[in-house]
Amino acid sequence: MPRHGAPRVPRVPRVRSAEQARRLLAAALLGAGALAGTLLTASVTPAAPPAPDRGPGAASSDVAQLSRD
Repeated sequence: MPRHGAPRVPRVPRVRSAEQARRLLAAALLGAGALAGTLLTASVTPAAPPAPDRGPGAASSDVAQLSRD
């Protein structure tokens, strides 16, 4: 039993079955993937500047429209 003031070491969850191990692994991989995606999104700059007719951060459409110019 730790003395008062001593840091407590967190316990590692015990895996009771292969199914539980798979779920824990899936949750860990999902969290790591989300963190990696967030960090990449924050650190990578786009390859090309925004189009001159759109403001930065403007929403774009994935549906092509005909230009009647």
